[in-house]
Amino acid sequence: MGFTEKEVQDLCIKYNMDYQKMKEWYDGYLVSSNQSIYNHRSVVCALMDRKYENYWTSTETFEALKIYIDMDFDGIKENVIRLLAGEYIPVQTISFQNDMTTFESKDDIYTLLIHPGYLGYDSEEKKCYIPNKEVSDSFVVSISHSQWGNTTKALVNSRELLEATWKQDEKR
Repeated sequence: MGFTEKEVQDLCIKYNMDYQKMKEWYDGYLVSSNQSIYNHRSVVCALMDRKYENYWTSTETFEALKIYIDMDFDGIKENVIRLLAGEYIPVQTISFQNDMTTFESKDDIYTLLIHPGYLGYDSEEKKCYIPNKEVSDSFVVSISHSQWGNTTKALVNSRELLEATWKQDEKR
């Protein structure tokens, strides 16, 4: 299912990789209130390539749901922006039909995105979230090829400003 925090720490030591960067990129899937798991495929790819980047592969699920995101189905666009800002969004998962054709609410779309890992799920709070930098990058790439226009530009500029701030690049 994934690597535990301890397993990733041990792997980072063994392969001389920065654990904090590994955590930022690939952690975030909650198993319980005090334990999360890492995307095992991405961790292995990062260790093999010796670099942190997006190893997430597009799936048919995400491409199909992109249509609903683009058309702002049930107000999903505003919530995707909130998710990209790091917010947790309430989601009701019980009514989900477990198919790719029956969407009656944005909750159904969020629930489907939880299944392949595009969203994490906090079962205690009943909220979904974007689990890590890798998945966040996938959302940004997806909507940068969408019909969002000025919203896309604002998101990309905001992300660049945030990264410059993290790197303490005051000139940028």
